[in-house]
Amino acid sequence: ASARLIRYISFVLTVLPSQVPNCYARHFPPPPDNWKDWLLVGMLPSSRGGCNDLILSGHATVTSTIACAATSVSSNTSFSMAVWTLVALDYSIEAYQGLHYSVDMFLGGIVTCLLWQLTAPLEIEGELEQLQKEKQRKECVGGNAARAPPLDATVVAMYAVPAVLAFFILAVFPEAYVNYFAIGYSLVAGVMFKKHGFSNFLQHELLCMLMFTI
Repeated sequence: ASARLIRYISFVLTVLPSQVPNCYARHFPPPPDNWKDWLLVGMLPSSRGGCNDLILSGHATVTSTIACAATSVSSNTSFSMAVWTLVALDYSIEAYQGLHYSVDMFLGGIVTCLLWQLTAPLEIEGELEQLQKEKQRKECVGGNAARAPPLDATVVAMYAVPAVLAFFILAVFPEAYVNYFAIGYSLVAGVMFKKHGFSNFLQHELLCMLMFTI
């Protein structure tokens, strides 16, 4: 999310000319006259990308995030080298096909990796907090391991709502409303993070949002 925010700020501050001839005419319909239609069309996700949203590459931020997540849980050096080799090959293909400038891919990967390292303490802090709570919970029952709470209907429903809603966003709602739901999920995630920290349910909610945004 931080990389995407930097991406938005970057291409708003400096508009680079598109490397694709007649890009706007090929990607976007004429602007509608009605303000309501204009709003819906403006929020309509475009899987083919834009024309001037170059630095940073959104494609590079997503693939770099996946690579960081995969290599962070692996201690196999050969596997990590293979992952980043494939990422570099992917970047090269994007630049060769003319979909991005080479600097877009390079900065997208570098900035995402730096942000991954910068935000790593947040995850470590959350894990330490969970371990501390677990220790306190064991001490309250005399040092014996406490049993996990029963899986009741409330817990099942709590986890099912974000997943089911994400499914309906993909399968039922018009594409023009997807970004509105993404904003709503983000606001809910922010409130939950402030109240409960980086909990398991928050991670579940973020994964559901990732499912329908990608």
